[in-house]
Amino acid sequence: MSTEAPTWKPMSDTERTAFSVLSATTAPVWLAMIVAPRSRLTAALVRWSTPLSFGLGAAYVGFLGASAVRGASEGEGLPRFDDPDALRAGLSTPTAFLAGWTHYLVFDLLVGRTIHEYALSRGRTARISLLLTWWAGPAGVTLHLLDRLRRRERSG
Repeated sequence: MSTEAPTWKPMSDTERTAFSVLSATTAPVWLAMIVAPRSRLTAALVRWSTPLSFGLGAAYVGFLGASAVRGASEGEGLPRFDDPDALRAGLSTPTAFLAGWTHYLVFDLLVGRTIHEYALSRGRTARISLLLTWWAGPAGVTLHLLDRLRRRERSG
């Protein structure tokens, strides 16, 4: 068990800008799926989310690589996933945080897109599930799955 307390390194202006840009890239897709789920604009944005996910995936790999290089140069080695304190400390660096944030953005958008497409294929919308997935990932997925289960039980 690690006895060192993690130190928080403040983000530079460039890192703060990266955070803002990353966050802004997925917002139009989320808003469209929630506000106008059946519009042509939403369909175009949902299609656009595929190349967006590739771009965010590349950014993730870049942040992860930069974080690993920084960690190696500072003698920290590779991230340790067997010790929660070491993992938490590793995520406290701005670059590792940006990698983690990008990870959340990509996976949440993938899940949101899946919920959106499933609902549309059944002639419904999933506004509440999508909003919750965007803001609180697993809560939205849970609501969506409970809704699917409830509808399945009522129909069969």
